[in-house]
Amino acid sequence: MAVNSDNSLALPLFQFETLRKHHGLVHAVATRLAPANPLLPHVQPARQDDYRTAGKGSYNPREIIHGRRSEMLAALGVDYKVVQPNLVGVQQKHTANVAVIGDEAYGAELNWDKPIPDADGLVTNRPNIPLMTIHADCPAILLYDPVRHATGALHSGWRGTVAKIAFEGVRQMVEQFGSDPADILAGVGPSIGPCCYQVGEPVLSEVERAFGPAKARELLPVQADGSHHFDLWQAIHLTLLEAGLRPEHIEQSNVCTRCHNDRFFSYRCTPPEERHNYGQFTALVMLQPG
Repeated sequence: MAVNSDNSLALPLFQFETLRKHHGLVHAVATRLAPANPLLPHVQPARQDDYRTAGKGSYNPREIIHGRRSEMLAALGVDYKVVQPNLVGVQQKHTANVAVIGDEAYGAELNWDKPIPDADGLVTNRPNIPLMTIHADCPAILLYDPVRHATGALHSGWRGTVAKIAFEGVRQMVEQFGSDPADILAGVGPSIGPCCYQVGEPVLSEVERAFGPAKARELLPVQADGSHHFDLWQAIHLTLLEAGLRPEHIEQSNVCTRCHNDRFFSYRCTPPEERHNYGQFTALVMLQPG
């Protein structure tokens, strides 16, 4: 598991090896674990494993979440006081809509109260604009074109996956920034895995509609009890290949949030009576100035 704490805050973060090699990009997927060397003591959780970087409500005051996002940026070596006002989030309604972010994001704080509406993905070619998505079992997809210096962040739950938000994110980078899909790198983050993601209708029908009957049988293997599990990771992989990415440019985390609930928040691991206030974690990507 590519979770490490080799940063100034000793904040556990998941990172993709292929993306870490590029100095023009900073990225990370947060875990549920607090930093050992906090920058802002007043935003630390009562329990070390309850470090939420997303979520609203009385349990998650804005100033606490804001501070933890500052710590995440600082752990990535970013001047959070300069960059955090540029942080952009999305409303996340399980769509395949991807918004293009430009200079309007600078200083606009388009995340907590003002996330981009009707979108589950973001792409930009502007530096110092962190793109952020929120997760609790759904995969994050991070995209980076090192040639055109453009990036993207996508939230890909089952609805977004069958609607092929991964394809749309690549398409927007091609159309808006002149990217060649063969140059684009992709990382598919921790999420509920095919080991645990039991599904029924309407997922079964929608997967067959999106991928065809033959592929659907591969993506929806029958379990010993007769139920079906959905392989989100493979579905996203197939979609990225369809969009033109090279197989060697797609890195899968292969980390199931339900199996590794000690490191990542999981909606399905949350008791039903607590799901009104379930834990969430963020994925973040940002271009460095060239």
